[in-house]
Amino acid sequence: MGPKYSGKTTLAKKYSNSSITLTLLNIDEYRTMLNLSAHIFFSGEKPKLFDEWQLIPEVWDLTRHQVDQEEGRGLYILTGSSAANFDINMHSGAGRIGRMIIRPMSLYEVGASSGEISLKELFNNIEVNYLKSNLDVKDYAHRIIKGGWPEGINDTETQAIIRNNAYLDAVIKEDVNKVSNKKYNELRMLKIIESLARFTASKTSNTAIIKDLKSLDESVSVNTLVDYLDVLNKIYIIEDLKSWNPNLRSKTTIRSTPARFFVDPSIGAAALKLTSKRLLNDFSTLGLFFESLVLRDFRVYAEAIGGEVFRYKDSSNLEVDLIIQLNDGSWGAIEVKMGSNEFDKAAQNLIKFANKVDEQKMGKPSFLAIVSATEYAYKREDGILVLPLGVLKD
Repeated sequence: MGPKYSGKTTLAKKYSNSSITLTLLNIDEYRTMLNLSAHIFFSGEKPKLFDEWQLIPEVWDLTRHQVDQEEGRGLYILTGSSAANFDINMHSGAGRIGRMIIRPMSLYEVGASSGEISLKELFNNIEVNYLKSNLDVKDYAHRIIKGGWPEGINDTETQAIIRNNAYLDAVIKEDVNKVSNKKYNELRMLKIIESLARFTASKTSNTAIIKDLKSLDESVSVNTLVDYLDVLNKIYIIEDLKSWNPNLRSKTTIRSTPARFFVDPSIGAAALKLTSKRLLNDFSTLGLFFESLVLRDFRVYAEAIGGEVFRYKDSSNLEVDLIIQLNDGSWGAIEVKMGSNEFDKAAQNLIKFANKVDEQKMGKPSFLAIVSATEYAYKREDGILVLPLGVLKD
């Protein structure tokens, strides 16, 4: 599963020995085949790929039944760029079908990060010595605009802007309307995406987004907004960052409003017609989009080692940008800051947060770190790590 052009089909074809690619032009033919001769649909050398399976939703349940009748594992690979067909009437596939999110590529995957420090090693308490990143603020601004799309690795910024504008146009005019039988208003969808881009990395309520939209579209209600956001979630354009709920030393209410992020910061940049030059002239916006870039990469790195990324905010307004927790319960906390002028405050925040967590139940943090756009990686005297994004990997 994952957004269009994230490389799902290309990756799946490397591991499959036969395939069926479903399109709007051939779904009637293949639906007839499934009804009359399902064994032909499932025949062929395994693993067999069903690309864009969601165009015929029955494929999911039929595949689930098919694997019950065959021996072995890794028999079928299903790819899809929409979660719309996972409705309440479908079997979850538990025990038979595993799900994997394919994301746009991280800075390490595109060759921009040196990868000298790995997230996995941070959980093993490695010593962080002075390392210099090859990336500077201009490079990060450039990477925000380009995005992590496999087809665009070698694009110039101008080429990337053209590609990403076309991507956004296709989302608004075509992709959102494939999710259901509804026809979504193009202008309204664009304005909602623009509003999300302005609020990127913010803990923003639906009411705040509607207020932002009122100057452009007075008719947007909460229910309408929720419907539009749901569609964007289902085609993997946006992905909320969930709240972390640890055991704390004292009673504190944890805020649960999700922070909204695009699956890749280049989508929001395209919506706002940004360039790297414009970002470098607006460090406030650059800071928000840099946080989005950091989140994209850490989601890739965390999932590769069996982890998940969260955020934290409580009723005392104590807030931590990213919490990474592994399946074994170990965890680390990260503040995202562009420059060193914010490091002292970020370090104090991390220490205050760590002291709130009940170590007897949650364990000590594996690391507390500031991820930055600065040059050097090192360990501060207070024990907080400073990690440029350009030296990290999974």
